[in-house]
Formats: sequence, C-alpha cells, structure tokens
Amino acid sequence: MGEVRTVWSSLVLALCAVGLLLVVPFLFLQGFLASFPVFGTSSHKGDGYLTWAAWLGGGLPLIGVVVAAFGRRRGWAWFFGICLVLAVAVAGLNWVDHVRHAPPPPPEPRHCVERSGGGNECPGG
Repeated sequence: MGEVRTVWSSLVLALCAVGLLLVVPFLFLQGFLASFPVFGTSSHKGDGYLTWAAWLGGGLPLIGVVVAAFGRRRGWAWFFGICLVLAVAVAGLNWVDHVRHAPPPPPEPRHCVERSGGGNECPGG
C-alpha cells in the first residue's frame, strides 16, 4: 500500500511541476501575444489564456505543497511552497493595483432634483 501511495504522489508532483514550469508560461505567453491590439483595435482575445495561467499558477503549487507535505518530501514541499508564495505575491500586487485604480463613485446630487409624479431627491432627506 505504501508503494502505491508513493507512486501516485510522485506522479502528481511530476505533473504539477511540468504544468507549472511548461504549461503556465506557455498560457501566459499565448495570452500576452493575443492581447496586443491589431490595426488599432482593442483586443481581449488573450483574457482566457491569462485566466487559465493565473488559476493554474496558483492551484498547481497549492496541490504540490499538500501532496509533498503528506508524502513527506521536503524538497518538493520547498519548491512548491516558494512557487505558491510567488503566486500569492503576484496576485496581491494585482489586487492592490485594481483597488488603487478603482473608479470613483458617481457624484450624488447637491440640490433637489424634482421628478415627474411628485417624487424628488433632496440631499440629506
């Protein structure tokens, strides 16, 4: 039973490493190249690739850390742990960038605005 668990954990760790080192950069590159505007038109064709790269870039290290920890493989745990910390840092920087550049809320009316039908919107009441 122990050998089967070792084989499965080795297979999962190898697939996670290949996905993290080959598939995620490939998806990122595809999304980056597809996002360039062609002939002056805006293009969001690469958003799907970049979304998959982000999910796999965060999910594969998480799976790798869990499998390596349960399999008591310290080297793999360190590798996937460092990759997970980098993925969280990139996601955090992206989140901070979106929060900082959020559009301001729409302005409220500063005077009474009468509506047909008898309703009005007056500030403060």
